[in-house]
Amino acid sequence: MKAKGNKPIKAKQRIARRRLWPRWTRPAVWSALAVLVIGTAGGGAWWSWQSGMVDAAVSRAISAYRSLNRTAGLVVDEVLVDGREETPRGVMLEALGVKRGDLVLEFDVGAARHRLEEIGWIASARVERHLPDTIRVSIVERIPIAIWQRKGDFVLVDALGAVIGREGIDRYRDLKVVVGEDAPQHAQALIAMLSEHPALMARVKAAVRSGGRRWNLRMDNGIDVRLPETDAFIAWDRLAKYEEQHKLLARDIGSIDLRLPDRVVVKVRQPEREKKPQKGSRT
Repeated sequence: MKAKGNKPIKAKQRIARRRLWPRWTRPAVWSALAVLVIGTAGGGAWWSWQSGMVDAAVSRAISAYRSLNRTAGLVVDEVLVDGREETPRGVMLEALGVKRGDLVLEFDVGAARHRLEEIGWIASARVERHLPDTIRVSIVERIPIAIWQRKGDFVLVDALGAVIGREGIDRYRDLKVVVGEDAPQHAQALIAMLSEHPALMARVKAAVRSGGRRWNLRMDNGIDVRLPETDAFIAWDRLAKYEEQHKLLARDIGSIDLRLPDRVVVKVRQPEREKKPQKGSRT
């Protein structure tokens, strides 16, 4: 079967593809089924049902129908996928629930689409049968914008706050880490704000939601920057100007508070105090 683009995902052994679909195949099957149903509608219908004859006849008709489908080449030989970049191949094939040799007309495209859209990377999917022997899949993948830290775990999230999962997270270590119950829903606005000053943004290692109202930023040197609940963009601009003029982040400070609109409050980093030995302990 297939890895990327329009190239088919192939199984190890290729089954010969049969392109012919005789016109008589499906009409003949349905005619046979109709005859069976009509035949049981007479005076002996009740007796036939009780004796299991109807069940046996239906079973034989279904078997004949499947046999005719196989004879006509209506079996899955290829699965073509468009749009797959990050979604793991094995995960996608498992969600599709189809294998080479399955009857094309028995493949439930709606159920397969639903299963695909439960995969974290997939935002939307379209699944179609292309007779006689092909399943065509087109997916739209989510684009991660941040890494969400939750309960000690790290997962990728997209611009809508949807959780993508851990798969592929190592390739996105340059994304900002956001912390907080509602952090994914506000991550897009945060990233848009930070992007206004790329050099300053590069120094942000993580952003923590405070009280579900505002952000505290942790810089790469351990300095905490407290942004206001409103006008965070303006505060971010102010920090950029102060950094350009005064090089605040190069100083030995612990935090920068931007919550007041008319001033910047800087807190000096407290030196670590040496622990005094307890009485009676050895030094």
